[in-house]
Amino acid sequence: MRRVPELPEIETVRRVVCPQITGAKIVSVAVGREKIVGHPSMTEFIRKLEGRTVVSDDRKGKALVIILDRGKLIIRFGMTGQLIVVPEGYPPEKHTHVTLRLEDGREVWYIDPRMFGKVWYIDEDEEDTYSGIGRLGLEPDDPEMDWRFLKGKLGKRSLTIKEALLDQSVVAGIGNIWSDEILFRCKVCPETPCSSLSDAKWKLLAKTIPEVMKFGIEKNAITPAEYLEGKGRKYYDIYYLEAYGHEGDPCPRCGKEMVRTVIGGRSSYWCPRCQRKPRCRN
Repeated sequence: MRRVPELPEIETVRRVVCPQITGAKIVSVAVGREKIVGHPSMTEFIRKLEGRTVVSDDRKGKALVIILDRGKLIIRFGMTGQLIVVPEGYPPEKHTHVTLRLEDGREVWYIDPRMFGKVWYIDEDEEDTYSGIGRLGLEPDDPEMDWRFLKGKLGKRSLTIKEALLDQSVVAGIGNIWSDEILFRCKVCPETPCSSLSDAKWKLLAKTIPEVMKFGIEKNAITPAEYLEGKGRKYYDIYYLEAYGHEGDPCPRCGKEMVRTVIGGRSSYWCPRCQRKPRCRN
């Protein structure tokens, strides 16, 4: 089963890839598919990146931010994006759409078979109105992300808690996979309307969200050599997930058969016994 990268996966990319290129100078840039570049034009993207030096890095939700000596490179990975650092002479990889050649001969490749990802170059004196980072909500481990924040943002909404967790303007970085894991740990049915959740459940959600994200990051831990061997896509699996992808399997908590339902166009995996559906109000 293919895993779409979410916060824990992008954080792994940041921790593995970025230390390898910090301090490196970009001497040339090649773009294979113009549609991958969100801003500026492809020609300007290449011109402005060439000659830049990588200074540091950051992550905002599911977006990776590579901070340069002038400006920054922002990458959103979409469904199939990968970022790897390869030695000089490394065999070409299909679907490599952006190549950054470094001064020491190594290259940074952005690979994306389905091309739903995007890259942006934002100059140091330029407002970022392009990548959408400014519209993102709090990070899961932000101290302000407490139960009052969650309830205040979501408590009066009629949409399901599953859909609410996917709203990147509230808490950034949670996707389809990790929302299922969060709700399973909280024993909350993904079909539950936000407006029906008790304060106790909001408190449990606020506690569980950062715990689950931290768990995912720890489980994805990998060495740079292992990461390169897997071409930046084999460092995560579903063996440690308790809910996602386990339709028909026994619930690890109670043994009941796990089910899959579609909520807001997205698959959700949950236990009908541990995560009981909310009762209909007359």
